[in-house]
Amino acid sequence: MPALTAAPKTKHYYRNLILFGLAVFALIIAGLGINLAHGRAMGLVHPDRHSPDRNPSDLGIATWEEIHFPTPDGLLLAGWFIPPGAESGGATIIFVHGLHGNRSALLDEAAGLAAHGYGALLLDMRNQGESQGTVTTLGLEEWQDVRGAVDYLLTRPEVNPERIGLVGHSMGGATAIRAAARIPEVRAVIAESAFTSIEDNISESIRAVTGLPAFPFAPLVIFFAQREAGVDMHQMRPIDDLKQISPRAIMFIHGQLDEIISVNNSYALYAAAAEPKELYIIPNTGHGGLPQANPPEFSRRVLAFLAAYLR
Repeated sequence: MPALTAAPKTKHYYRNLILFGLAVFALIIAGLGINLAHGRAMGLVHPDRHSPDRNPSDLGIATWEEIHFPTPDGLLLAGWFIPPGAESGGATIIFVHGLHGNRSALLDEAAGLAAHGYGALLLDMRNQGESQGTVTTLGLEEWQDVRGAVDYLLTRPEVNPERIGLVGHSMGGATAIRAAARIPEVRAVIAESAFTSIEDNISESIRAVTGLPAFPFAPLVIFFAQREAGVDMHQMRPIDDLKQISPRAIMFIHGQLDEIISVNNSYALYAAAAEPKELYIIPNTGHGGLPQANPPEFSRRVLAFLAAYLR
């Protein structure tokens, strides 16, 4: 009986083997991409909480209060209230921090303005710091936190209800724009390192943080984030809210070298805003530390803006 021999491998066999290997590789890459997008989305919707590690006393502010106040949708937020000095005519600023932050993030700016008589309300946004909440919506619902802060200020006799302003950084800057468009009591806004829309911001951050292309990863991040948060993230478009702010004044501040939210966002926001408006681009500066880049110039510009449009 003749011995059995294996059939020779054909070209089709090797082609199919290569195609199978490529398919497995593509599935692995797709799985890694989906996991990456999901992890990024969860980090946005469920940022790490950090309690404040300092308070106004640490910056030499003698008179201040620990406060709590509700939002229109039923959350209890934590904050600090620094009453305005008599020389400011009751002018008071609400400070709105960014993602992964808390009320202490903008304490240096608040202290700088308090030295010139401005009052301040610094709050922990929902789902951050020591405030209630289980999800972050990147400004879409956080404007209600600002509404709660304004309502609290309206109960304080030291505060002039016609001299309430907003200062926000990063997500807080975008939130301040959205809030001002919906809260008529806000008379002036300073938006620092703000973004034009969620789509633009996530696309830019995907490229900057991971080096991956915005498509298809940015749409996946948005999909997972809005499924987790239960909101339509595409509606978070501060650039479309600007038309509701005029004739109230707005100032945009941005670091020229910002790699997290490109300076192009503030250029676009400024172009879309109506007068009165101002734009301050700080050279050789990234996403944070804007006041520290050039303290005298930063203080001069901010104080001049508030003197003209709030005080």
